[in-house]
Amino acid sequence: MTHWPSSRIFADIVFHASALAIGVALAFAPERDGTTLAYFVGARLAYAATIAICLRTQSRRLGLEARQQAERRHQSFHRWAVRLQNLDGIAFGCLCVATMGTLPWDGWIWPARILGATLVVVGMGTKAWAVRSLGVGSYTWHDFFVPRERFELCRSGPYRWFSDPMYTIGYLQAYGIALTLGSWQGLVASLFAQFSILLVNELVEKPHFRRLCGSTTAS
Repeated sequence: MTHWPSSRIFADIVFHASALAIGVALAFAPERDGTTLAYFVGARLAYAATIAICLRTQSRRLGLEARQQAERRHQSFHRWAVRLQNLDGIAFGCLCVATMGTLPWDGWIWPARILGATLVVVGMGTKAWAVRSLGVGSYTWHDFFVPRERFELCRSGPYRWFSDPMYTIGYLQAYGIALTLGSWQGLVASLFAQFSILLVNELVEKPHFRRLCGSTTAS
């Protein structure tokens, strides 16, 4: 088990507490629609851009450094990736709270909430199933940092039927949260969030794994 130094734990607490405090303050501000939307867009772009740049850089470095150095590099990346993931989630939640009840759903409130709750369960369940099939390290792209002895595409779990379950069905919970709270801005934000991660997958992840498959085949 990895034991983080107390300074890092304190930094994580400060980061998340600050992100939550800002989100809550914006969610209940007088002009909250625009400010919470800007907060979410900024958080999402920071997450997607940081992930894309770091993974693209690391893809070129894979296998060219000592394993111990690669593990240390992944630990640092993991810490920041989780922070930005959580910031993104906090900003999205605050946007949905700030704009709740904006969907014209008179007479359909409870059916919409039941559908939303179902989407949350299906999305989170699929994402957890995908992570279990790939390994916990896949959640923060461990394969980009430390190469496996032999790379093979996963064909178990949800990957038996879907090529990218994390980024497709695994994003249903975002739509479900927005639908449950009745936020049309949340539904638009969900679409934007999913589009951004699919773009990272298409431009960064897929080329990386195609190279790994090609090198494995060649060897």
